[in-house]
Amino acid sequence: CARIAPEVISAIRAHMDERGLQCYPAYGNLNICIAEYAKVRPEQCMFTNGSDQGIDLIIRCCCPTGSEAIIPSPTFAMYEQSALAEGLLIKRPHFTIDHGFPLAAVLAAVNPSTSLIVLSNPNNPTGTAISREAMIEVATAAPHCAVLVDECYFEFMPPESTMCTEIEQLPNLFVTRTFSKTWGLPSLRIGYILSAEQNISALCCVRGPYDVNQLSVVAVKTALEHPEYVDRFVKEHNEQAKPRLEEFLQQRGIRFWPSSGNFVFCYFEKPIELEAQLRTRGILVRPKKDADNVLGLRISIGTLLQTEHLISILEVFLSA
Repeated sequence: CARIAPEVISAIRAHMDERGLQCYPAYGNLNICIAEYAKVRPEQCMFTNGSDQGIDLIIRCCCPTGSEAIIPSPTFAMYEQSALAEGLLIKRPHFTIDHGFPLAAVLAAVNPSTSLIVLSNPNNPTGTAISREAMIEVATAAPHCAVLVDECYFEFMPPESTMCTEIEQLPNLFVTRTFSKTWGLPSLRIGYILSAEQNISALCCVRGPYDVNQLSVVAVKTALEHPEYVDRFVKEHNEQAKPRLEEFLQQRGIRFWPSSGNFVFCYFEKPIELEAQLRTRGILVRPKKDADNVLGLRISIGTLLQTEHLISILEVFLSA
């Protein structure tokens, strides 16, 4: 898992000692701090209660009941949950291990009734990267649709892969991000949306006044002052831990999807038994079926030490 800067823990403790929990959240310059990190104007940014709230707000505000959503699968369940809650009809082009993102199928599915296209980059659980060129082509081909690009793992990818640089040119583009992954703050539930100024203004009218709690504010503002912890973790993950796990899987003949995230979606002969075995050892993996209804396991990747521990358990299981 991602390392949390000790300064973040100290800041939370100091806030509790000095101010406690008796006051409503005061956000101050939080939005400015996040916008500076994302390299956008503050008017193009809004913080949310995790990226989940961002996803829900975008769908709630942009998609009329009975319209259609294009959500390539398999993918993160929150997209469909929010779309179904708003009464949308869902089309599901399929990611494939050999061909990746189904660009042609997504474009073919667009029609006048389409109100939403979801592009998870990289996709969860497969880790599939979507090229900027493909995302721009989709957003340009469907100007009447909200194009939601979920970048919650973007720190693991090359900086030039982000779509936040396109929000000025593409007014139908919405980028969601989170502090849950590389920043190691999932329990505090804070993320953000990047979009055109007029979109952010409209979304802020729907968001509640105190959706994000005060400890999240303290943690994120402090974390953004110490990005070196994230930088070191991402470097260790990308250059050591992930290649080590992929090397092991290749040596063992375990089929897996090429991944641009901090996880690998792979196929074991006995996935149910392995998931149970790992759970007893305190390692949680996520079973998920692919588009062909084949059950795989999404394995998250942490530090090199954590990865070596995982591999030692896998070795025992596979040798039994």
